[in-house]
Amino acid sequence: MKKLSLMALALGLSSSGWAATSGPSLEEQLQTLNLPANQAPAGISSEKLYSVQSRYAPLTKRLEIAVGMGQDLTNSAFLNSQQVGGTIRFHFNDRWSMGVSGATVFNAFTQTANQMLAQDALVPDVAYARTRMDASVAFNTLYGKFRLTENKVFYLDQYLALGAGIAQLDRGSATMGTLDAGFAFWMGRSGVLRIGMKDHVYREQRQLAAVMTQHWVGHVDLGWMLGGVN
Repeated sequence: MKKLSLMALALGLSSSGWAATSGPSLEEQLQTLNLPANQAPAGISSEKLYSVQSRYAPLTKRLEIAVGMGQDLTNSAFLNSQQVGGTIRFHFNDRWSMGVSGATVFNAFTQTANQMLAQDALVPDVAYARTRMDASVAFNTLYGKFRLTENKVFYLDQYLALGAGIAQLDRGSATMGTLDAGFAFWMGRSGVLRIGMKDHVYREQRQLAAVMTQHWVGHVDLGWMLGGVN
């Protein structure tokens, strides 16, 4: 009996010693995995990851040649003006560019003006532009894409341009400032369609007085890109 008691005591001591040296329990091991949401395990890198969308058609050091047409949206009730012209633009990088534009303006009296002339022999006191030329600096403010169909995507830039130039009028010429804003839709890597509004500010000489005027021209231009990296 005494031997049995001694054997039980020895077994108890050995089992408690094995439990003490066998390491943490399963619950303790699982508890070590409960990390804060903003921390990574020690074996995993916590450096930040970034998603970068590159431009489909780079613009750096590319030359853009475009032709287009426009409609004067702010003329008087007596005159209708339309224009055709062209632009040469050099892109310094994907954001900045500089361009030179020229346009020939076609003017015609409206029905109201023709009635005044026919019925009352009165000529409306209006001034009109014959040609306009300007140089401008443009900045692409936003780059994105426009999905036309499920498989057809146009990439686009929203642009803003400031410039200065000369308008040849029916009575002399005038120095003008310009503001152009709109969207450039990139078709493939070389084609571009620009839709925008361009403001021309200058002093024009009418029969009775010289007045400061603004001419907002809605325009559509179709261009082709040369040079650069395709």
